[in-house]
Amino acid sequence: LGSILIIVFTVALIFFSALHYILRVDNIASCAWHGSARAWLDSNGNGLVDRGEPPLDNVKIHVDDVANQLIPVGAPGWTAITGKDGNVQFNIPIPGCANIAFEIYADVPKGYRLTTMPQIEAHSDIWESLGPERIYYFGFVPVR
Repeated sequence: LGSILIIVFTVALIFFSALHYILRVDNIASCAWHGSARAWLDSNGNGLVDRGEPPLDNVKIHVDDVANQLIPVGAPGWTAITGKDGNVQFNIPIPGCANIAFEIYADVPKGYRLTTMPQIEAHSDIWESLGPERIYYFGFVPVR
């Protein structure tokens, strides 16, 4: 019976150590929301990324915590400009590992209009963040 208890406690210790490592919730700085945004030239204006439609660089993408206001809007790292590949990535720390609703939006470049939703809502749910990375899309067409 003693050796069975030692095995059970050892397995439990390994399991909870692995879970602790995966979730990394031991301090405030270890919780973060990870997401990407992509801007592209939506040639046909259908709001979908189609084959052959090029990325759009120099688009300013913002992430705001409008609903909760737990984190000051405009904090460092909350605004980024798309590169030549049309992508930006965000890694935003979450105080206290709270579940926060974010709003992601793009500044419309001069001479363009959006073909997708102007604002997208995202959440910092810890279980959702363990899945595949979230990518938020912003399509643009030239104004005629």
